[in-house]
Amino acid sequence: MEYRYAENMNFEDFSSGRVIYQKPGMTNFPVRLASEIFERAIQHIDKKEGICLYDPMCGGGYLLTVLGILHHEKISEIIGSDIDEGFISFALKNFSLLSEQGIEKRIIELTVLAKQFGKTSHIEAVESAKRIKKIIAENKKSIKSQAIRLDILNVNKNEEFDFKADILFTDIPYNQIVSWVTDNESFMKIFESNLEKAMKSGAVLAICSDKKQKLDLKQFIRLEKTSVGKRKFEIYRLGKR
Repeated sequence: MEYRYAENMNFEDFSSGRVIYQKPGMTNFPVRLASEIFERAIQHIDKKEGICLYDPMCGGGYLLTVLGILHHEKISEIIGSDIDEGFISFALKNFSLLSEQGIEKRIIELTVLAKQFGKTSHIEAVESAKRIKKIIAENKKSIKSQAIRLDILNVNKNEEFDFKADILFTDIPYNQIVSWVTDNESFMKIFESNLEKAMKSGAVLAICSDKKQKLDLKQFIRLEKTSVGKRKFEIYRLGKR
């Protein structure tokens, strides 16, 4: 695919488990691609800063944390939700890295490990954390964050979200869908109706999925669709076709 915004650079500082906390079952996401999709999404909304970014299936918060670091100056709030309580507590740890205090705590942790074990990986992780701290410090602003336990496919139809996002960005965990609903059509119908509740007027949805997965979002207008290897991403705006 053609990258319009994200530079081709070394993103090893953002490798899961290096500085950003990792646990078994926690999914990663290509960093350059995440940045590119976010930048494309922002072109379709009026706001260019003070963005509220939401991932309804955030897992351990890796995607949101990476975007919060890379686009610190544009994002004012990140919100993650997931059905798994264990992932939520882990996401909160990762979101803490978006503050100077949180990343400094991580630097101390990694420094202790480097001194204790003397591994090159720990020493390099300390340097990565210091570079991330510099990015955060240069922006001189804080990002609000919250991680909540929520099954996006099981929201009461009368329930209202206590936030409204400018950009929803999620990577559908395709291999888990069958454990939630019986078929893809049911998944998309429930998923779509609940997403609307979390969106501001004029908000956009950036969604990644398996190429074979049909995204038939009837209440959304598709703005972009691009294939990336075995995956694809699409960007939508709320509004009937």
